[in-house]
Amino acid sequence: MSLHVVATIPIDPAQAAAAAPALAALAEGSRSEEGCLSYEVFSSQAVPGVFVTIEEWRSQEDLDAHMATPHVASALEIAGPLLAGDIVIHPLAPVGG
Repeated sequence: MSLHVVATIPIDPAQAAAAAPALAALAEGSRSEEGCLSYEVFSSQAVPGVFVTIEEWRSQEDLDAHMATPHVASALEIAGPLLAGDIVIHPLAPVGG
């Protein structure tokens, strides 16, 4: 069974335009990884400055490897100073059936 993950990335709304290209590059790099089944990044239409990733990984090991890639480090280097809170990563488990 694959692993679904949602991450929320709160950026200072005044800096959202500066963070967006780094997050788009993160998504592009992530999609090229061996264990990545899907990786999309969105900007919240409800909360200015909040970006959300919706990801699917083949396994926890693939997600762990993803966190150590240069494109993750690059995105964190650029977005880190622009953060308006903590990045929260939500590994998901199915409910019911």
